[in-house]
Amino acid sequence: MESAEWHETVFVIGKRTNEGTFDVENCKVFDKNGYRWIVEQEFYKRLEIPEDPGKWDQVQVHTWMQWAKNEYNLTNLNITGLTINGKQLISDNFCWNIAGLENKSSNDDFWTHVCLLKTMHKVYIKQNDEECIDICIILNYKNKMHLNSDFNHGIEIWQFLLNLLTDSEYQNVIEWVNNEGTFKIIKPNTVSIMWGLIKNNWRMNYNKMAAALRYHYGKGILERAKGKHVYKFAGDIKSMIGYNPMDMKSMFQEESI
Repeated sequence: MESAEWHETVFVIGKRTNEGTFDVENCKVFDKNGYRWIVEQEFYKRLEIPEDPGKWDQVQVHTWMQWAKNEYNLTNLNITGLTINGKQLISDNFCWNIAGLENKSSNDDFWTHVCLLKTMHKVYIKQNDEECIDICIILNYKNKMHLNSDFNHGIEIWQFLLNLLTDSEYQNVIEWVNNEGTFKIIKPNTVSIMWGLIKNNWRMNYNKMAAALRYHYGKGILERAKGKHVYKFAGDIKSMIGYNPMDMKSMFQEESI
């Protein structure tokens, strides 16, 4: 079963196991700001400790804490005398009242890392160089899909994008560029995840979505356009949507004021 939902304090897109937990190997993880987190493979390669923190001994817990101290600038962290194993570390009963953490903001990335350590049982790090996603838009779209019993999962990708372009709710993720049918995907990661929800494919990304768009070139549906993440509908777009695209864009902007 595939899902897209909040899991503790992180947003997870992917497959659930029969037990209801997420399959770590088959999901994408994002923090509340929409930044993606991935398993830190270098941590495991360099330190050669078990992947599941629940299997760490006391020495391995200290090794992780020393790594975290450097990774998250925990300069005042005092782990002297701390004698716990991994099972205790990820337990809900463990108290994080450790010297050096008392002034750490609840919004700090360290706490997201700890949440993932406890819920996903892996060491995760944040991908700062990747476009963050709009979680609210994704969840709202998912809810609309589930509430609409007639939702067409066999919809073509160009129809999906045209639907977004003609709905004011999505003007921050995709927009018209001119009256000739040219449009730009503003948030490609967000839009590709929405497309993945339709296709029940958690692995969907912008590159795969772009390949599906290119499939329609030369078929009287889409044409090549200049610019990054820019595409163009072929034919008379006004007859398709009933408005000049830029007039529609102006109406959307007025609605949001």
